[in-house]
Amino acid sequence: MTTTLERPPLRPPARQDSPERSPLGPGVVAATWAAGAGLVALGIPLLLVWATDSRSGSGAAAATRAVGQLWLLGHGTSMGIPGGHVGLVPLGLALLPLALLHRAGRHGARTVEVRGLTQAVRLVVAVAFPYAVLCAVVAAASATTTVRPAPVQATLGGLVLAVLGAGSGALREAGLFRTALSAVPFRARGLLRATSVAVAVLVAGGAVVAGISFARHAGRASSLAAASDPGLVGGLALLVLGVVCVPNAALWGSAWLTGPGFAVGVGTSVGPFGTTLGEVPAFPLLAALPAGPAPTWLGVVALAVPVGAGALGGVVLARRLSCGAGRAALEGLALGPCVGLALGTLAWLSGGPLGGGRLVEVGPTPWQVGLAAMVETGLAAAVAASVVRRH
Repeated sequence: MTTTLERPPLRPPARQDSPERSPLGPGVVAATWAAGAGLVALGIPLLLVWATDSRSGSGAAAATRAVGQLWLLGHGTSMGIPGGHVGLVPLGLALLPLALLHRAGRHGARTVEVRGLTQAVRLVVAVAFPYAVLCAVVAAASATTTVRPAPVQATLGGLVLAVLGAGSGALREAGLFRTALSAVPFRARGLLRATSVAVAVLVAGGAVVAGISFARHAGRASSLAAASDPGLVGGLALLVLGVVCVPNAALWGSAWLTGPGFAVGVGTSVGPFGTTLGEVPAFPLLAALPAGPAPTWLGVVALAVPVGAGALGGVVLARRLSCGAGRAALEGLALGPCVGLALGTLAWLSGGPLGGGRLVEVGPTPWQVGLAAMVETGLAAAVAASVVRRH
């Protein structure tokens, strides 16, 4: 009687000895979908601007190539133009392909029924390489006599974004994040967590600095936007362009906090202890640039942010240790190179040339930002970690 009334299972359990599905087909489909969806998402607003701009003298083919160029720019592809090249990537633009690749990785993991790290790696490879090939194809198709996307950078940029996006999606869908993290040595996991905390504090501080400066110069930004007479649709496009450059502004603010600052042209510098500016592009977001040098006391206060970030990272690191104060100080000191490498890499990603002439140097100098962050956060982390372990 009991057996008769038992509720049957909703679906038969998966056979443990069932053969693994090949990830090649689902990977190619996922890569094609991610690339196509990204091109369509960027193409609709860009073609709308082109269609409604009566001043535009370009044809539909040129507008379509511009969609491919913009899409590639979000993958870190530099564009060769007469007299120079454009290599500054609006980092917010990279979020679109990353989000689409993340979703593609999740869908691929469901299709292939990923159960282990080996399967996840195979799926990521099956997505990343076709996606990189598609980036190279788009680079060739969108090249013109005046704008030439770099095919090697397009391929490598697509490969890196596909590994990050599809990899995170596959691991999340299969519930393998903890498994992947457990494969990392314990000490490295502690450094990774503390580095993430310190870098997050620095980037958040940079975002606050950039936001306050932009709010103080909102009138100047409005004047710059109105001077170009963009119209309604063009004004919306200018607004979107400013939004996708916000991550760059936050990282430039972080470079300002650490001391080296950043440049907006050859021979210029914007830092907490000195500002030298010439003519800058009439872009509304650049209205946040200071008109003159900051007070000395403000520069000293600014340096408290990277010191505080390093101290917080040292506390996070020390709580995972079971050693004395001396060893904890050494562990905290090791945090400095990790933060310096991370912030220097982000500084490198946030800058780049904007053509020829003076604008070949725009953004922070990566090695200067990395070195300053390494010293400031490393020393603070060493002191904080030793204090925590002493008590």
